[in-house]
Amino acid sequence: MTGRDPFWALVPVRALKDGKHRLSPFLSPDERALLVRSMLEDGLDALRRCAAIDTVAVVTGDAEAAEVAAEYGAVVLPESPVGGLNPSLEGARAWLLAGCPRAHVLMMPADLPGVTPAELEATVLAERADVVLARSTDGGTNAMVLRPVASLPFGFGPDSCRRHADAARAGGRSVAVVDSPGLAPGLALDLDRPADLAAYLRRGGASRTLGLLHRLRIPDRLAVGAAP
Repeated sequence: MTGRDPFWALVPVRALKDGKHRLSPFLSPDERALLVRSMLEDGLDALRRCAAIDTVAVVTGDAEAAEVAAEYGAVVLPESPVGGLNPSLEGARAWLLAGCPRAHVLMMPADLPGVTPAELEATVLAERADVVLARSTDGGTNAMVLRPVASLPFGFGPDSCRRHADAARAGGRSVAVVDSPGLAPGLALDLDRPADLAAYLRRGGASRTLGLLHRLRIPDRLAVGAAP
């Protein structure tokens, strides 16, 4: 970290057993918990191998997620007891500001198992703007870089990429938007619906999440689900 401001990654994680409710008709609660864990492991592995990132912090109130974070050498920060994602990230920001006010931050959710260190370094981390946004296909924000950490309030939710960009520009910050999936396919593909699982399987490769999907026979189950 000598000669530059430290770069942190923040990874918010809900309770593993409570994640991916939109897959409830397709996966059992235990299967969904395994899926969330495998995606978290893939994401933490990518961040750990990313040369630009100095420290990874997992923001969670879940004991199992905290154990996974510790296995990957990540700092564990508490989530907010009320209010969900944005208050939890604001709490993590306050903690960072108290100890490392010049830190830069990458916020990346735990459900992007296809992202790679090379993709991060070539897209959101390559842009030199104060605020860098990876826009999801539905207009949300799948990743955010803040230089420094205090650059912009967190406002994740529907249409959040536009709102984040507008708020940053209104505050006099420079903004860069990385459109996905064209420039950043791994940042585009969060696994929320059966169609997302199918798209992820089509990409191939090797990951903990892909291995789990094959062990659960998801390709066969998707084929059955698609039958007339």
